[in-house]
Amino acid sequence: MSTMPPRHQRVRDGFPAGADPDVRAIGLLALFVILAAVIGGLLWSRSLGLHAAGLRGSERIGATLAPLGSAAVVVDSVRATGAARRGGLLVGDVIEAVDGTPVPDVDAADHAFLRQSLDIRVRRGKRELDLHLDAGRGDGRGQQGPADRG
Repeated sequence: MSTMPPRHQRVRDGFPAGADPDVRAIGLLALFVILAAVIGGLLWSRSLGLHAAGLRGSERIGATLAPLGSAAVVVDSVRATGAARRGGLLVGDVIEAVDGTPVPDVDAADHAFLRQSLDIRVRRGKRELDLHLDAGRGDGRGQQGPADRG
């Protein structure tokens, strides 16, 4: 005959029967702290716009980019529902600067596009256009600036 108590008496609430209540409280507190840290980290990364790990800036705004020569970037495609489309970015636009900073290559443009709100200078044919993209809100609208008049 076994001297061990039945299983339902050995474990209660995930802890061995007779476990010190302080140990149980510390375990539950540790679990709560870990969950709070994970949830806080997710909220913080979402507020920074980094909620999709490894997401490139161009993917985030709904566009793909390609190098154009050795020091220029061209818009290769624009997703129908992305911030790029809402902001007025079109296939073939040559991106000259983002927030006043030149973007000499695709990596620089992708890095710049991780921001929530962007002022982009593009060359479309012979015209220069200033576009505004709001990647943080679903209702961002393109606004053309004074460089559009020529």
